[in-house]
Amino acid sequence: MDMTAMNKISYGLYVLTARTGSFSNGCIINTLAQVTSSPNRVSVTVNKANYTCYMIAASGRFNVSMIDVTAGFDMFTHFGFSTGRWENKLYEYDHRLAENGIPYIAKGTCAYLSGEVVQSIDLGTHIMFIADVTAGEVLSDNAPMTYAYYHANVKPKPAAPAADAEPGERWICNICGYIYEGHLPDDFICPLCKHGASDFSRLDEGGEAKADDKPAAADGEEKWVCSVCGYVHEGPLPEDFVCPICGVGADEFTRL
Repeated sequence: MDMTAMNKISYGLYVLTARTGSFSNGCIINTLAQVTSSPNRVSVTVNKANYTCYMIAASGRFNVSMIDVTAGFDMFTHFGFSTGRWENKLYEYDHRLAENGIPYIAKGTCAYLSGEVVQSIDLGTHIMFIADVTAGEVLSDNAPMTYAYYHANVKPKPAAPAADAEPGERWICNICGYIYEGHLPDDFICPLCKHGASDFSRLDEGGEAKADDKPAAADGEEKWVCSVCGYVHEGPLPEDFVCPICGVGADEFTRL
């Protein structure tokens, strides 16, 4: 199967926000969909590693802000490339409170919806929340941002190849779309989303990802993933290991 066909699915981009107690948080998603019109219900699907996922599971409520074409890359780095476990993403960030007491993003968005969870479906790595829409508002006439628009106009262009780079090789981060030119080191960390080399795919001459050409660990080698930030450690995991990205200990890692 040509896995790059999946890239042709049309997506929007959203900031999903939640609140537990006095703490609010948010993350970037592309999985909002209306599932029924009567009752008016939507679904959002969130990676279990995202702290926002835990917060929605605990509170049963969320808001989702529709990102529009005026948003800059800083919105994606702010809500997409850091974890709410260690950072208050809403602190001094332009937002408003909806009727449910949960923030929605007021700048770079064209609308928001509030949801009350009626069903949760465990999908393994993700949880799908199906929710009744309890409120919503149009915030501007700007066009919603699509995933295609983001890749064409918002995300940074490929970095210039290093002086010692081998010609011809180009690698794309499967998480955020960052492109690395030259031979990809085994210990490379994406400068944008902080994922490792195992989350990169090699690009062919036409710019398409080769699904079967990824850096991989040697046969039988252990791989461990941080449940907080997604960092992947290859090889045996020492008991005193500390994640180089988010700083949590070995007890927060799961073997792949």
